Amino acid sequence: MNKNEKINKSQNRIIAFSIFTITMMLTIIPFPEFIVHYMPDWGLMALIFLSINLPKEFNLSTAFFVGLITDVIKGAILGQHTLSSLIIIFTTTKYHLQLRSFTKIQLLANILLLSILYHFILFWVNGVAGVSSSLESYWGPIIGNFIAWPIISEILSKYFIYNTPRKEV
Repeated sequence: MNKNEKINKSQNRIIAFSIFTITMMLTIIPFPEFIVHYMPDWGLMALIFLSINLPKEFNLSTAFFVGLITDVIKGAILGQHTLSSLIIIFTTTKYHLQLRSFTKIQLLANILLLSILYHFILFWVNGVAGVSSSLESYWGPIIGNFIAWPIISEILSKYFIYNTPRKEV
């Protein structure tokens, strides 16, 4: 590993830490009542982006900690978002080369499916624990993720330094 690769990795880690701080702040900030159910899962979107584009640096350990922090912030059952994040990030890390080669529409469709799976796991854990929630608390963030993904991916792709250019993969 040469000096430039070490600098790129440290710069990517600093940027990722900043992004995760911002996503957790967006999770905490109160929003108006009409939009609160449709807020995207900010942490999940950042995790998916990083696991697709930088899978060696940001993988299951990052998903574990971000999921655990999300559980604490949202006051959910401890481990609920952690389990969901681990399953989603395992999938995206395993298939990151295929996901990187998809067109934007295909990637958006896959993000929609991953978001549905994420919320199905949350729904299942809540059902096992006997916690009931409204239908829009599950479908709202899926719609929000679908709308926010193109914007989030374009913004985040401007800040990271890739070891291999996207066109070569």
